[in-house]
Amino acid sequence: MHRINDLPIRSKFILLYLLGVLVPIGVLLIYVLTNVTAEIRVRETHNAEQSLQRVYTTLNTQFSNVVSLSNAVSSDSQIEGLLARRYETPNAYYSTYYSEMRPILTRYSMAYSQQVTDLTLYTNNPTVFDGGICRHITAALRSQEWFPPQTPADAQLEVYLRQQVGQTSILQLCLTRSLHDQSPYTEVLRIDFNMEPINRLITDERSYLSLYLVAPDGTAVCYPDSLQDIHMSDRSIRPPENTALSMPFGEHTAMQGWKLLANINVEPMQRSIREAVWVGLSLGVVCSVFAGAMALLFSRSIALRSQRLLRHMDSMTAEHFSPIEHEAGRDEIGNLTAHFNAMGTRLSQLINDLYVLQLKQKSLELENVRAELKYLQAQVDPHFLFNTLNAILVLSVRNGHTEEAEIIRALSKLLRRMVDTSRDVVPLGEELDFVRMVLKVEQFRFGDKLRYEFDVTPEAEKRTVPVMSVQGLVENACKHGIQSLSEPGFIHIMARVEADGTLTVEVSDNGVGMKPGKLEELQRQIVSARDIPESVGLQNIYRRLALHYGTAVVLELRLAPEHGMIATIRIPESVVEEG
Repeated sequence: MHRINDLPIRSKFILLYLLGVLVPIGVLLIYVLTNVTAEIRVRETHNAEQSLQRVYTTLNTQFSNVVSLSNAVSSDSQIEGLLARRYETPNAYYSTYYSEMRPILTRYSMAYSQQVTDLTLYTNNPTVFDGGICRHITAALRSQEWFPPQTPADAQLEVYLRQQVGQTSILQLCLTRSLHDQSPYTEVLRIDFNMEPINRLITDERSYLSLYLVAPDGTAVCYPDSLQDIHMSDRSIRPPENTALSMPFGEHTAMQGWKLLANINVEPMQRSIREAVWVGLSLGVVCSVFAGAMALLFSRSIALRSQRLLRHMDSMTAEHFSPIEHEAGRDEIGNLTAHFNAMGTRLSQLINDLYVLQLKQKSLELENVRAELKYLQAQVDPHFLFNTLNAILVLSVRNGHTEEAEIIRALSKLLRRMVDTSRDVVPLGEELDFVRMVLKVEQFRFGDKLRYEFDVTPEAEKRTVPVMSVQGLVENACKHGIQSLSEPGFIHIMARVEADGTLTVEVSDNGVGMKPGKLEELQRQIVSARDIPESVGLQNIYRRLALHYGTAVVLELRLAPEHGMIATIRIPESVVEEG
């Protein structure tokens, strides 16, 4: 443990990566790949054995079917009688052949049309003539390689060279046997196999096996691409000596001496092994790189934050108590950094309390003096402004500027009202008087372009509203509604008390109005707790209403029926009584 504690953090992570990640991954890869390779070999060998068994079973079935066909033909008494009969004339034979013998043999051939291409009867009956399915046995025929060396003969699988029509020569499989042992004539049956399905069966398995159908003399009769091999005609093709699999056909049968040999095709096996090795190595590399990157990242995270913490500890000895501002995280080092910052802040506060207390007190006294001076200055500035307006008013009256004098008098009253902070709520009638002064000043600005009208009930004038609430709506109508108009503008102020005691104040104009989508956004901004610069005036009105009357108060904006806007304030009587 002592030696481990002496190692740097990065060295610890490197050691952990080597012993805990890289070595185990390497050992695991070797073990897994070895077992996977062995499993692939076993699987491919098993597939090859199954493939060989499948081909063997198919061929054995086909051979057995042809033997069954030969048994059926040889046991047919009608064929026996027709072949043993003596025919007086060739016409009598051909008439019997076409009417009786040929239909029987055709029926046998059609029953096995997939396995058999030709069925031929040979006899030395001198009254039987060559033609069609029946042939006459001649000396030349007896010398052919497929003809039984002695008769009568049992069923036997033979091979001979046959010229395909328009193609190369191929080795042809046939079944030969003697017919009707009791007949006075020699009779031989030859059934030719259909070689195409046999060769296709062997070729279809080439992905797993290289198959060879071998005759008793060792000749490879069928093998991959045997139909295209020009060397087949000399019967020199032999299967490889080191064939891995062998299955002989049954003894004491027509296939005695024949066997099916196979060599396992190693290319699919090797390809599967290469793929498994590639996937294993890729996964191992990815895991190793990822683990190494994470180890480097973790060690760097711990080392950097530890070094930063040490540097700030060293700076604390020089009375530098600045906190560690970098994000420290929420782990143990992060918690240690947070406690260090809290300790530094506490130490800094203690030092300030002990050594800087008097200086801070003097600074506070100086700030108090400055605040008092600013307050006195704020009191002096409005009086100076009012005195100046009064001087301008006297000068306007003296020079006969009656209209300007009225505007200056109204403006002076407005300013005095604005600086008066003694009341938060006033009767609606007093608020509307203030609004009339505002509209008089605005009418002076706009001239004939602005007209206004009040429709207020006496009962409504007695109700109270926050100072400058209605005035803010009127100013908003002038600024955003009337100012952009090219034709005369009109502002209507209505106030009444509803049957349920709710005070309703509406300020409507015939200004430019607003798009519905923007109006909905503005309505949401008014009641939002977040300050919106473009809606600060309406937000302030709503907040002052809500401050006095709670959330029951309503400040609603809607479009006028024709054009323009309508701003409505509704103050329920119940919240006024509670306030």
